[in-house]
Amino acid sequence: MTDNLVSDDILYFDELQMTEEITRYVPGGLHPVTIGDILSGKYRIMHKLGWGGYATVWLAQKTDETKTFVAVKITKSNEGHTQEASILRALSSPHVITLLDHFTLQGPNGIHSVFVTNVVVPYPSTFIRSDTRRIVARGLAQAVADIHAAGVVHGDLHVDNIGLDMPELADQDPSDVMQGLGPHELFPVLTTSAAKQTSSLPPYIVFPCSFGIYYSKICLGFFQTKIFDFGSAHYAGTSLINPHCAAPACSPEFAFARFINKIENLPVGFPDDIWAFGTALFQIISGIPLFGYRSNGLPCVVLVEMAGYVPSAWKIWYDKMSKPPDVSPDVANKWWAVRWKLLRPYCVDDQDADALVKLLRKVLVLDPAARPTILEILQDPWLQRTAPRLNTNAA
Repeated sequence: MTDNLVSDDILYFDELQMTEEITRYVPGGLHPVTIGDILSGKYRIMHKLGWGGYATVWLAQKTDETKTFVAVKITKSNEGHTQEASILRALSSPHVITLLDHFTLQGPNGIHSVFVTNVVVPYPSTFIRSDTRRIVARGLAQAVADIHAAGVVHGDLHVDNIGLDMPELADQDPSDVMQGLGPHELFPVLTTSAAKQTSSLPPYIVFPCSFGIYYSKICLGFFQTKIFDFGSAHYAGTSLINPHCAAPACSPEFAFARFINKIENLPVGFPDDIWAFGTALFQIISGIPLFGYRSNGLPCVVLVEMAGYVPSAWKIWYDKMSKPPDVSPDVANKWWAVRWKLLRPYCVDDQDADALVKLLRKVLVLDPAARPTILEILQDPWLQRTAPRLNTNAA
């Protein structure tokens, strides 16, 4: 298998950050897709919606007379151990993506799981009004409540896995949809050696279409939150092999165990989802990540500054630091005061921003046992409040 690996130095063109890594197109990796491919005789690939660490997602059209648009997720060929399909079938919630079809696909890189769902637009904070973001946040809380009520842990909850339903798509003429998305942008995959130009590679990488921009033109103002990507989902009390989470949403206990103590195969439970909900809530309202984009997990220094104390399990790590940070309630209050300023433009008034920060501080605590349940969060006054329509289009 090593002989078939593609590395950046044998490609004529450098990779771009707006696409998945070309080096993932190897045996055991991603499936090469081209525009116009027909999968399972029923779904024609029309455009690209996005990608993640373990899959690519495509806009497809049913080949029958309905010509319905659907989303098609094609996983890496070694991702067959997930419970995604069975969990999606078991969940019944208006805030969870609907699984329409599931099958396997044989390709040059192996056997891939394919998930067909309704099309959901990734959360597009750039055109969502400030007073509507609370509706999206409340929908997210209800989604997590429905998932937890079924005994399921999502395991990878972050803004990139949160979207909005778009029933308006069903009423659009297919030609208008494709025209609205615009021409495809393609990035050629050309190796410096002809021997390396194998069937494992696609002829080109497709840049994702600007679906959020198109959605903003047809949206009728109905915002229903949808959670998708259940590749890390599992039933509470069970464990995953090599669980992962997006760095900005990793719980403190997960980040500390993995990145400080170097422990793998960590259990992920409801408290991890609650922490991730808190980080997603901040980003839904403010439009920016709470901790920024990080590839190596959360820096525990930031976490103790945010909390204002050092957990007992972290004391040895903290005492060994050559220059330990100042940790106190005053430091924590100052840390949150900065976040208050980031949230304030999207709140009704100062009191509304105070209530939101109070909710976030209740959720984002370092001790997982001290975090509220999602049902307790749903009863919080800030989520319960119906915000008046603001005279602003702040994004």
